[in-house]
Amino acid sequence: MNATAITTFYGAKDGELYPTRFELGDLIEGELAEIAVREKWAEETGLEPDEGRNSPRRRSTTR
Repeated sequence: MNATAITTFYGAKDGELYPTRFELGDLIEGELAEIAVREKWAEETGLEPDEGRNSPRRRSTTR
């Protein structure tokens, strides 16, 4: 599943130990996307897991 952040939150990406800060418009993937949608931190995008990788809306989440 892919989702787009609708609020700022911290979450650990799949397979990572330390959390990343996600901001409005950031693309979220995998299990974290499912949790973010359930908690109303994000909205499902409807994209398949790899479709959003080259999207102009995708921002780097490393800071």
